[in-house]
Amino acid sequence: MLLLVYVSSAVKPFSTHELAELLAKAREKNTRLGITGMLLYQDGNFMQALEGEEDAVRQLYDTINRDVRHRGTIVVLLEERINKRQFSDWSMGFRNLDDKDVQDLPGFSPFMNKSLKADYYRHDPTGCLGLLALFRDSH
Repeated sequence: MLLLVYVSSAVKPFSTHELAELLAKAREKNTRLGITGMLLYQDGNFMQALEGEEDAVRQLYDTINRDVRHRGTIVVLLEERINKRQFSDWSMGFRNLDDKDVQDLPGFSPFMNKSLKADYYRHDPTGCLGLLALFRDSH
């Protein structure tokens, strides 16, 4: 299996309704493809973990990479073969980090106020897994 984590910026910020539509479509497609993962959103930026059979993950990533709703380059932070899923219970877990309720989560820290932009994770790409796991474990 393959775990792939990327960050991207949207052409324009997503409304709550647009995020809900995106999430519904992603969950349906990911279930069909056998892909699990987590999607974080903040200030028009996304961080997403995708995991599953390598061909399925690469095919989905290629589709995402061609999506015109992204601005600029999508940056892959982490790409590694795995034996066990990190997000096995999630067809696509989601958290909107712009939501003020996030601050009430156990384990909230200023680390979570960091932007989802690639520059914050380039020096330590595995740090993104800690952020994603925090939201996985908060449910």
